[in-house]
Amino acid sequence: MEERRISRGRQGDLGESSAIEWFTRLGAIVFAPLGCSPDVDLIALLDNRTLRVQVKTSTQVAPTSAGDVRFAVTLATSGGNRSWGGKVKMIDASTIDFLFVLTGGGRRWCIPTGALDATNAVRLGGPKYADYEIQSVEPIDHLVYTDGSALDCLPRLGEYPSGQRTATVNRQAQPSQVRILPPPFSKPRFRESAYERKPGQHGEAVINQKRRVTLPQDAVIAADLRNGDRVRATAAGYGRIVIERIEVPAPAQPELPAA
Repeated sequence: MEERRISRGRQGDLGESSAIEWFTRLGAIVFAPLGCSPDVDLIALLDNRTLRVQVKTSTQVAPTSAGDVRFAVTLATSGGNRSWGGKVKMIDASTIDFLFVLTGGGRRWCIPTGALDATNAVRLGGPKYADYEIQSVEPIDHLVYTDGSALDCLPRLGEYPSGQRTATVNRQAQPSQVRILPPPFSKPRFRESAYERKPGQHGEAVINQKRRVTLPQDAVIAADLRNGDRVRATAAGYGRIVIERIEVPAPAQPELPAA
């Protein structure tokens, strides 16, 4: 069994530092609550929006029966940095806007709480939350746990660990610049049509037997909804449904230096 090098609290600090770095690169101003906050770990001001972020850091790997790698992330809190009175606190989507996850291998996710379908735990690494995975960073496993042996020591950049038998000592050259995909909210707009069927001309729509509905063009354009947007529908009272876009902040595409 691996021996811990740092406490779970220090492990959580690594996750918060990673979240601060990512949101800062988006252009956000990031604040940390004074004292212990049960729900919000960070507050990011981005594009005139106030984003409440909860950060989770997990080093637990839970492979599937087929051998695919999955990362187990516990959402419920039962102690940790806070004094525990024996009551497990589940994650509450009404108190936070995003869940930021850093795994031991360096993979990261920023998931809108509206997209979460669990309050106790999630498994990341599969297709379910793939839309919300962001760029990875250096692994933190070697910071959290002590090395098991000399053969498992962290290699120098560009080399395999000592004793590696499955490849040559020198790795292939890696690019120093990586092109980041455009942010998901830079999607093409809907093509405006000069012809709008009734009752869409009056901002109305009809729900068919499969609960399908075509949104009126003027309402879609005024809300700046775009082709491919993921939306969430919530009941807001009798005969009233609110449709809102689920957004994930993403870094803008950087300009690569000229060759």
